[in-house]
Amino acid sequence: MQPSTQAISKEKIDTEIYNTFAQFKNQKTITISIFLNKFNTDRLQKKPYRSIDYTYDSLIKILLFKRLKGFRFQTQVITYLKKHPKEKHQLGLKKTPNQRTLSHFQSRKIDAETKKLIKYIARKIAEISEKFGIILDIQALQPTKPTKQTKTRNQFLQKGNKTKTICKTFKKHFSPFLNLNLHHNTLYTKNQFINLLIHLGQTKDFAENGYKTYNQIHPHPAPNADTLLYHLKNYDNEKSLQKMFITLFELIWQMARKNQLFSTRKKLDVAIDFTEWYYYGNRSTTMIVGKEPDRGTSKCYKFATINIVEAGKRFTLLALPVGPFTNKEEILKQLLTYAKQRIRIRRLYVDRGFFDSKSIRLLNNMHLTYIMPASNISTVKQLLQITPAPHIITDFPMKDISFNLIIVEDEEKDGKIVKRAFATNETYDEQDVDLTQRLFLLYGKRWGIETSYRVKKHSFLPKTTSKHYLIRLFYFLFSVLLYNLWILADILLWLSIKGYVGSDHIVTSKLFGTILYTIDTQDI
Repeated sequence: MQPSTQAISKEKIDTEIYNTFAQFKNQKTITISIFLNKFNTDRLQKKPYRSIDYTYDSLIKILLFKRLKGFRFQTQVITYLKKHPKEKHQLGLKKTPNQRTLSHFQSRKIDAETKKLIKYIARKIAEISEKFGIILDIQALQPTKPTKQTKTRNQFLQKGNKTKTICKTFKKHFSPFLNLNLHHNTLYTKNQFINLLIHLGQTKDFAENGYKTYNQIHPHPAPNADTLLYHLKNYDNEKSLQKMFITLFELIWQMARKNQLFSTRKKLDVAIDFTEWYYYGNRSTTMIVGKEPDRGTSKCYKFATINIVEAGKRFTLLALPVGPFTNKEEILKQLLTYAKQRIRIRRLYVDRGFFDSKSIRLLNNMHLTYIMPASNISTVKQLLQITPAPHIITDFPMKDISFNLIIVEDEEKDGKIVKRAFATNETYDEQDVDLTQRLFLLYGKRWGIETSYRVKKHSFLPKTTSKHYLIRLFYFLFSVLLYNLWILADILLWLSIKGYVGSDHIVTSKLFGTILYTIDTQDI
């Protein structure tokens, strides 16, 4: 593009951004510096600039880089570029400019219109990256580990400040990928919709009452219930809605990996389970499935998830809807295939609902180690009655497959001793005096997924009586998204304040959610 002294067309800038992204259309993620390296900034230069140590192009790209990375201060971007020389060279810099150079350029060499265009370009790059399905790098969240132990009296202040910084960065990087079907003439911003949705989950409220309570405490009014639900109904189908959230889950995972929270060499334990959202309407409603009678209903919406169940790192990798005609083995395969593409699985925990030959055959074919309770089929019942515990039956047959059946004793709440049976393809020693304790300790990790469901339902899932399935699906997947953001924020806070990741939470889900929707985002 050639320099021009006339008003710069935003349409031409959009075209330039699209053309730049087109060069990376086959990639899932790129760094901001690589994108800016290919982005042409000639149109922003209105008058000749005398280049000495730095070109006009490189200084403009630093300002774009600063905004896209989420840095608030020039000192932050200068420090970052000193530590990442490769990205510095990609921005066209031979050496790192100092704060005085950047301040002089920003205040003396570019006018107010150019400053507005820089802000506009950064926003459009984030928006258009969504259309290409390309995730821009987000290493600005990488925590700096403390060089010495933070004093207890300072930890509370640090926690609040760092949580606010993380929440601002989250909003900046995730909102472009959350399509709420808003048009150019919409009265409310996307952030106002997002804030309302978070508020509904935090207060466990319905849209009708939630927007009223939100407007009582927030300076910027939120859309009313009809407006919110109208937009949530306007997705093409459930697959397009799922695809959007899978992109967001992947964005969180990329953020976690870039911050070196998960080593590609370390194996992780995972669990798969179903969760139910009780329903009290007509059985013929879309995607309603039957369930055991409970709380006055035998109907529910159902979802399947796969979670990492390591203490302090209980991410939900993927969530899928389950309908009345959904094939259980196909759901199991989808979840495990997705997880295996991202992590190395050490052990899988599932409940007795997967104790059947088809599911176990699938796990064997995928070369996965598993532990699951054995359901009380007739052969297992007989063995529980006549076999002393602990006892291991190797190569226990079930149709065309076999596994190890481990029988142990368990004490119930009333003190009664009962026998339990577990199916596994792991080898255990029957003479091990700690066998029972070891087995229950391992399978106890599965309760991590139950904890995640409880947090999602009590901290992030709004209430609704809607029969429209897309609204229900959006609410559930949005609660999973917020849950994962909370887990990631909690890990980053641990690393920033303590230098390690603890097993409990340094920030509660309620506090995180409240800060997330009340934080001022005008400067990001």
